[in-house]
Amino acid sequence: GNVLTPSDSERFIQFLTVPYIRIPLMLDFFANGDPGRLAALKTKSLQLIVDASLFEPGNWKPVDYTEIIMEVPVVDKDKLDELLATPHGTLFNEIAK
Repeated sequence: GNVLTPSDSERFIQFLTVPYIRIPLMLDFFANGDPGRLAALKTKSLQLIVDASLFEPGNWKPVDYTEIIMEVPVVDKDKLDELLATPHGTLFNEIAK
């Protein structure tokens, strides 16, 4: 506890609410910010959260899936989940970009 400042904690928790861009936000948060953030990763509870966020497989879709987003916002939750899915999982999707 108390390894991140209150504002950093709030920001970090906000990253957990955006599945598709969670990984780049979290990596940037620790890599390009206050050095104290990186030191905070010594805490086992924070390590577990970061680990779960990075390696969560997320929703999967076939490699040949070709449907694209045609309107914003996508109001149908099931449709949104389908459109934001990846053929290889979220971490590999970030690595492949």
